[in-house]
Formats: sequence, C-alpha cells, structure tokens
Amino acid sequence: MKTQPLRQDKHCLNCGTEVPERYCTHCGQENAVPHESFGHLVKHFVGDVLHYDSQFLTTLKYLLFRPGRLTKEYIAGKRVSYVNPIKLYIFVSFVFFLVFATVMHKEHKSEDEEHEEKKGKKEHTGDTVPSVGSVLRTVADSISSANGLREEHIEADTTGGNDSVYHYRPLKTAPLAAATTAKTDTAGKVAAKADTTKHKGTTLEKDETMYSSLAAYDSAQQALPAEERDYWLARWMTRRALRMGGSSKGDEFEEAIKHNAPKMMFVLLPLFALWLKILYRKRFYADHAIFALHVHCFAFVVLLVTLLLDNFVNTDKFTGWGLLLIGIYVWLALKNTYQQSYRRSFLKTLLLLTGYSFSFLFVFVFFVVWLFAVIL
Repeated sequence: MKTQPLRQDKHCLNCGTEVPERYCTHCGQENAVPHESFGHLVKHFVGDVLHYDSQFLTTLKYLLFRPGRLTKEYIAGKRVSYVNPIKLYIFVSFVFFLVFATVMHKEHKSEDEEHEEKKGKKEHTGDTVPSVGSVLRTVADSISSANGLREEHIEADTTGGNDSVYHYRPLKTAPLAAATTAKTDTAGKVAAKADTTKHKGTTLEKDETMYSSLAAYDSAQQALPAEERDYWLARWMTRRALRMGGSSKGDEFEEAIKHNAPKMMFVLLPLFALWLKILYRKRFYADHAIFALHVHCFAFVVLLVTLLLDNFVNTDKFTGWGLLLIGIYVWLALKNTYQQSYRRSFLKTLLLLTGYSFSFLFVFVFFVVWLFAVIL
C-alpha cells in the first residue's frame, strides 16, 4: 500500500518528540503529511480489516483444532499473530448470547402461541379437566355403586383451597363397606398428592407445576408429609414467584435472567482460573486466566453450533454431544498446556469440571436469588 509522504518537520504532531525516521520512537505515530485522500483512507480501512481477519482466522484455527496450543503460544510471548484473549472472549460471548436470546425468544413465543391455541380449543369445545373434588366424587361413586352403597349425605369441605373435597356416608352397610372406605381413602390420597404436584387453579393440566395463588401453594405444601415438602430455597423462590401476581413481573424476571447471564459467566471465569491454580500451583494465576478465557471461547463456539442444530432439527441431542466434546477438549488442552501425562490430565480434568460445576451452581443460585430480591 502506498504510504503518505513524510513531513519536513521532524517533530511528532502527537507528542512533540523528535522523529529520526518515519515513526515516532515515543508514541509510534507516523510522521507523515496529515492531509490524506479518501482513497488512502479506504486503503487503510481495508488493510486493518484484512489484518484483523488474518489474526482472527489464525486464532480460531488454533482455538478449535489445536487444544491448548493457543494458550501455550500466548503465554510464551508469541502474541502478534493472535487476537487478545479478552477481546476474543468478548466477541465470541457477545455473538453466543445474542443468538441464544434470539432463539429462546422465538421458542418462547411459539410456546405461548401453542398454549393460547390449546386454551382456545378447550374453551370452545368445553373439554376441561375436572377438579380434584370432582375426581374424588367420581371415584367414590364408582366404588359405592360397585358395592351396593348409595349416598346419604354429601359434605363439601373447602378448607383445602379452591377445590372441594367431598365426604360420603353410606346409608346402609355391606360386607365390603370397610374395604370400600379404604379404597376411597387411598384414591383420595393419590388424587390429593397429584393435586399438590400438578395443580393450577381448579384444573389439572399436563406437564405443569404452577399454582394459581400463594394460598393454594401453601395449602398443597401443608397437605404433604414433612419429608416430601419443598426445601427452604425452593419454597422461598416459589413463594416469591407467586407474589409476582401476573405475567408482567414474570416476563421482567425472565428478561433479567437473559441480560445477566453474560455477567454471571464473567464472574465464573476467575473461579475457573482459581480451580486451575489449586490444581497447578507452580503456574502464575494470569496464565490460568488466559487458559480459562480460551476454554470458554471454545465452549461458546461449540454450544452456539449445537444450539443452532438443535433448533433446526428440533431436538436436544446435539447439545449433549457438544458438552461431551467440551469435556474432551479441556482434557487435551490441559495435557498440551501444562505438559503432563494423559492419565494425570484426565484426573485433573474430572476434578476441575466437578469443582467448576459446584461454582456454576452456586453463582447461578446467587444470581437468581439476587434477581428475585431486586425485581420484587
């Protein structure tokens, strides 16, 4: 590329230092005539883009197909030919979370449309699922008629929530009356247990564990034995979610999760490097941080590809294979970067991924609880 002519004045326009040749030895600026033509600006732009592309392609090649090679080269000081690890992480994670948010938004929108369509069909045809009280009554009627019993009195007990629980008293006794009562009680317990696990308002719906109100959830929890109730964190989060009282805050919480996911991952990076420092104590922490950045970049690229494939084929098998590939990559990267045997690197990979999984779970729960507290 043709360069601009040099200035007659040998003092740098940027810092004032004397420039013996073309470039300033203090700040690096070229001591050329400042008035550039439009063609020269275009040439500069193309040259910078091609230079970055060559860096990016080289970096991507080593990152994807030579586990640990990029980290090893960067730690050794060979850095001009590669993209800076932090810049690479920011770029790759930005693309991943952008595509992830777009795909999840489309899936959520399609699920809402499908749910509304099913709801409209049920309202139109009157095909609703009976309440738990109706289920109990039907079971009791069937058993009673089978044993020659009939009703004397029906009492509606509404203390358990929105649904009514009906109590039956046989008018006459029969040889199988005791067995009938036991069967009725058993059926009632089974139905009540189903109500506590799949309950929404006054209807039972497939694959849903939502509650219509906070009172309904508390009532369902009280009906369960102590060992089967939700543990304290799940109970706290469920109660907080029910206090949202509408879809607006639920949507707000979902959007907050999406927006804070990159921050959560950025917090996990130093924790990943910390686990490496525990496993490889003789290395500097900065070296482990570079390794962590490169591994996360590889994971984002793999998960991005598998996410698109899963969305295209409508399955989740590719993501499973992608996670396995990430585990194998970490194993090979540890072996090549830290120069230990395959067996030793494999054991440290298991320890690293186990510790990182606990860190991920802790950070995720912390972020969710924090978002609950902020939103509500």
